[in-house]
Amino acid sequence: MSNLKLACLALTTTALACGTTSPSAPLGGSLSISGNVVDLETGAAVTGNATVSTSALSPAPKITVQGAAFTIDEIPANSTFQLLASVPPTHHATYSPATVVVDADLTNLKAYVVSETFLSRLATGFSVTPSAAKGVLLLHLVDAMGTAKANVAGSNLVLAGATGASGPHFLDANLAPSTATVSSSSGWVVFFEVPSGAVSLGSAVNATATLQMATSPVGASIVTIANVVVADGAPPALPTNVSFSTDVFPIFQNRGCAACHSGNGAGRDLGNLTLDGSTNLVYKELVTETTTRVVVAAPETSRVLTMPSYENPPDGHPNVTFTGPQDKDYLKILVWIREGAKQN
Repeated sequence: MSNLKLACLALTTTALACGTTSPSAPLGGSLSISGNVVDLETGAAVTGNATVSTSALSPAPKITVQGAAFTIDEIPANSTFQLLASVPPTHHATYSPATVVVDADLTNLKAYVVSETFLSRLATGFSVTPSAAKGVLLLHLVDAMGTAKANVAGSNLVLAGATGASGPHFLDANLAPSTATVSSSSGWVVFFEVPSGAVSLGSAVNATATLQMATSPVGASIVTIANVVVADGAPPALPTNVSFSTDVFPIFQNRGCAACHSGNGAGRDLGNLTLDGSTNLVYKELVTETTTRVVVAAPETSRVLTMPSYENPPDGHPNVTFTGPQDKDYLKILVWIREGAKQN
């Protein structure tokens, strides 16, 4: 394994340009991505016939696969989702790191798959027998530039919503099982026996690093790859005195919500929600017209947070807007609600 050619994976892959919307397009636009299914260790396109699907998009987009090459059409703008690829019998079903499509097509995307031989070596090296009902989570610890991050202590890696998982187990510089308690120069770490559902990073006690990871799906007998951006030092404190008009309201424009939930947007009809009006109008829509969009007594259950977030099973929202509970805009809205959802 000393000759592995493993490129760093970014936390997300993002498209940044203009797209278009037609009456027959899915909510928020109709964009496309294309690329190849590649082996995680070598970075080379697989030689077998791959299968590709997506998570967190409703309705499911149109997918065409030929060998290792794939094209996915009819993706809503401002979407965050994972690609699920497999190449039986040589490669395990694998979720790639989160992909973010803003308002332009993506090309040359890589959907990663983990070989059965590599997975077997990890399980044997860490003396783990993976069960068919649980998943495997491979985390790549990287810095803000996408370079693998060494010397990240395992005590910083706490999974949220994954009781009973085995790990963290660190891989050495050659991606071989290691007994180390900190990350090597490869930046790779693995958790076995992760329950099916949605997984994200929780808050570690006495954390020495700040970690960001997109909420990711975990399935029975599926490998999930997720990238974790690491910064030295404890996580910053949550924002305080969050203003609706200057902090929360601009989020709906910046993240594309207002384009769909507008006077002519499909989200206005299907969600009965308008977000492109004045601050007074939007506040009324969110807070005073219903009791579920903003729930001061239980902020995390507010639909303004849950609908644009990844959930398993998914809700009726056509895409995922917030990458996870560490998303800076998610946190602004959360704190605003915790502080009483004031019209300030």
